[in-house]
Amino acid sequence: MDKSDSVPLAKQIDMISYCADIETGKPYAMIKDGRFFISHKPGGPYPVVIPCSGVKLIVNSHECNQLTPVSVQDTVEIKVITEQKEGKWSVTISDDGLQAVLRVTPAVRIKRELADRCPTSKLQLVVKEKEERFPALTWDELLQELDRQGIKYGIDWEACSRGVTSCTEEEIVIAQGMPPKAGNDGRVELLFNTASKLPISAGEEEIIDFRERYVFTSVVEGEILAIKHPPGLSTPGTSVKGDMIVPPPPKDVALIAGEGVVLTKDGKQAVAARAGRPVASMTPNAVRVSIIPELVNEGDVDLSSGNINFNGDVLISGNVGEGMEVKSGGNIRIGGLVSRAKIQATGSIWIRGNIFSSVVIAGVTASFVKGIISHVRTLADGLTKLTLAIEQLYGYSGLKHSVQNKTGQLLYLLINEKYNYLIASLKTIQEQVRELPLEFVSNDLQRFIQEVERVLVHFPRMVHDFQELKRFTQWVLEWEKNLVSFVFSDSHVVASSIVNTEVVATGDVKITGGGCYNSRIQADQNVTVNGVFRGGEIQAQGNVQIGELGSNGGCTTKVLTGPEATVTIGLAHENALVMLGGNAYCFLRKEKNVRLKLDDAGNLIYHGSPV
Repeated sequence: MDKSDSVPLAKQIDMISYCADIETGKPYAMIKDGRFFISHKPGGPYPVVIPCSGVKLIVNSHECNQLTPVSVQDTVEIKVITEQKEGKWSVTISDDGLQAVLRVTPAVRIKRELADRCPTSKLQLVVKEKEERFPALTWDELLQELDRQGIKYGIDWEACSRGVTSCTEEEIVIAQGMPPKAGNDGRVELLFNTASKLPISAGEEEIIDFRERYVFTSVVEGEILAIKHPPGLSTPGTSVKGDMIVPPPPKDVALIAGEGVVLTKDGKQAVAARAGRPVASMTPNAVRVSIIPELVNEGDVDLSSGNINFNGDVLISGNVGEGMEVKSGGNIRIGGLVSRAKIQATGSIWIRGNIFSSVVIAGVTASFVKGIISHVRTLADGLTKLTLAIEQLYGYSGLKHSVQNKTGQLLYLLINEKYNYLIASLKTIQEQVRELPLEFVSNDLQRFIQEVERVLVHFPRMVHDFQELKRFTQWVLEWEKNLVSFVFSDSHVVASSIVNTEVVATGDVKITGGGCYNSRIQADQNVTVNGVFRGGEIQAQGNVQIGELGSNGGCTTKVLTGPEATVTIGLAHENALVMLGGNAYCFLRKEKNVRLKLDDAGNLIYHGSPV
């Protein structure tokens, strides 16, 4: 291989040019091993030298900073400049005192040497540079600085070691304090939505009922409305100087009970003292929770307003339209008429206008309670028999060992094979409860249904032992005994006139206007109809007073009362029927000023006169 093959192409070209210059006798200057060489013919021309940064070109004791011709008679010096930069460092403490930062800029030494240059008539000086870096500080210097600034907490010695050996420009956290932890501010958690009513959104596949447009925000007595969370404890911090850093104190907020609300003894919970719509007013330092007992609906209840379901009193200034429902956990007052609607209240109901083809229910009726009691009794009796059957299996010697500790499995088998009617009774209870007024659907009743459903339907195998089954059965028996102990309020209905309507009340029913037509009234107390009651039936436990009963056409009209009641009728038409206890009186002609009651022996006493 030719030796020229290992020489860079640029250098080969310079060597060819050098040889050409020598052969032609051209002037030249060159650098070889750091030394300067020059050659030219006597009398010139002369080569020129071009200086570069990092060197000093001195010709005849004068520094030259630009292209300079030189000759063999000139004294030429080329001095290479070695550059030295001092290192810098500092330690600063952050404003919050939690960090000490070492900032270092290393010392730098730049060493230069002339690069070899081939002979040429125009010599461009070139230097080769080599940079050397050195740490900016020593351990002693750093320790003295730490001591001078009083830095003594949270020192990271590994970071310090990195700092005193660092040959790069950087910032290093060499000490870290402990930040203070401020306690959480006190706050009040509201357990209700502050909007008076919330729109109901339907899923893509759901059928939209435009009557169910809103859910009205309401609560019942005893419901927890808000919880106060006190401020959290603060933890002081420590600066890099070892000083304590005290955090700012957390803010507290007061929970104030407004109208209809009481606070628990510890002041941490706001509890509803009555049913209604909860509201909260807030300031930076306090939250006041109150109950507005009445929901006011200005105008009609129709598709634009949606159905109303509210735990407090409801006041409606207009009418209740076709297909709409109004439910209240308190009283209901309606300023207009009711048409083809359902009105239901835990309290009493007052309707200023007439009622057409509707259902009006005030209070919890005995029929609801009786229906539930009968099915709870079925559950109690069935569970008693089921428990006895499992107990007998445990006592039977031939099966004693094989069934031991298998109560859940036996319960599951017996329910599915013999006692599946218990599940049917449970479903009937669930369906009836859905129709109950709000007051009766208590948390206890809901828990009862959920627990029975858990044991009989979802997880009968999870009943671990026989004693657990016995306790559950005893609990259902106690529910059967205690269900009738619920106290029901006397809830009344007052309306102008009713047509083709059913009215149910646990108190009195009073019709103040023209009367009732083809309707049914059921009251646990008294019924008063100032006008006519024509077509339909009245059931009352108390007294009944009617202006006119029946019609000239003899349409079927009945009045059924308890044995202690008195029935008073201004005018009774032929074919009208009155039953007091088990005694019936059918009018065979028109009679006026009628008064019916039973004597102490249970005999019917009649007062009246023919028309």
